[in-house]
Amino acid sequence: MKLSRLDETTRLQIDFDWFVQQGQEVNVLLARYLPPEQQAQLSADDNTLLDFVDEQTGEVYSVPRAVQLVREHCAHDPNFIRAGLPIAEAVFRLLLINANRPMSAAEIAACIGRKPSEVLAQISGRVVYNGIKPVSE
Repeated sequence: MKLSRLDETTRLQIDFDWFVQQGQEVNVLLARYLPPEQQAQLSADDNTLLDFVDEQTGEVYSVPRAVQLVREHCAHDPNFIRAGLPIAEAVFRLLLINANRPMSAAEIAACIGRKPSEVLAQISGRVVYNGIKPVSE
């Protein structure tokens, strides 16, 4: 992917293929967010995709079952995205609970209580954090 300068309108999303390319199991990472009873439902090799309908646009997205479990159990937890969390971790969690719907840096910043420039400073480097990348349009 060609590197380009990111701005507040740049839409970000988690690239789940990144985990495969890095030899990591995304389900192992996501399981740490879940209570023990839900962790038991999730195996490391469960790559089941579930359809999610964006209520705002009607667009249908496919998301891994692990993401849906995190959404169901963490989306309404006020401590899931909290002040003091590292920016990249807060962005990752926000994208998870939004079913990995692409969001602009400005939208993300508003949701996590940061400035768009702070979000971009963390996400626009050469190091990719948990697959968070600009959406290729």
